[in-house]
Amino acid sequence: MNKIFIVAKKELKGIIKTRSQMLIGIFFALWFSVMTAPVVKTVEESAVFDQFNNLIFYFVLMLGIFMAYLFSGKVFFDEKREGNIETLLCTPLSLRQIWSGKVVGVTIPAYLIALLAAALITVIANVFSTQMLLPSPAIFLHIFLVVPAFIAVAVGLLGFGHFLLGMRENQILNITIFFVIFLALFFTKTVISGGYAVSWVAIGAMLVVAVLLLALISYLTRFLSKERIVTTIP
Repeated sequence: MNKIFIVAKKELKGIIKTRSQMLIGIFFALWFSVMTAPVVKTVEESAVFDQFNNLIFYFVLMLGIFMAYLFSGKVFFDEKREGNIETLLCTPLSLRQIWSGKVVGVTIPAYLIALLAAALITVIANVFSTQMLLPSPAIFLHIFLVVPAFIAVAVGLLGFGHFLLGMRENQILNITIFFVIFLALFFTKTVISGGYAVSWVAIGAMLVVAVLLLALISYLTRFLSKERIVTTIP
């Protein structure tokens, strides 16, 4: 476990030093929170609480996954493209330890930005609302358990793909994922205006799915090999 945190600390420092990526994350946190203002202002007072929770549910999760995608590019793709991954491969660390450390190192800053978005959405929504708005208990569970779990799944899946595939395939993978995220953001209005309230069952099901996916990806890392990674370095 200590070895995993050594890798995580290395990746975390690298992400923090890349100020441009951190600023992008902060910008999107502000942007998503500002987008809540017109929704809160125009929705009927009887439905404002459900709409507010829908905003938290959707925006915080999407931002966390987007930041996971953004940070993973530096931690996995750039490191492989520049050949720096060979240094880690020469250490006594196993591929699973390297993968786990990178997942932890990316998940932490991505989740912190997601938390910032949750706080900003709450503050701005209350500025434009006539009543006090706070996330429901189910949404609190979503923020503190489901969101970091899905961020870890996104990072883990991206990392597994970068280790398994060649550079050309990884470029295609990155473009595909970005397109999917863009589509998800494009249909934001449809998702958050559906007139439904997020339930405990939905949150619980999402948590179970995230845990199972993370366990599956972790298991699949045993089929990775250092030789395969080295041969796909340009």
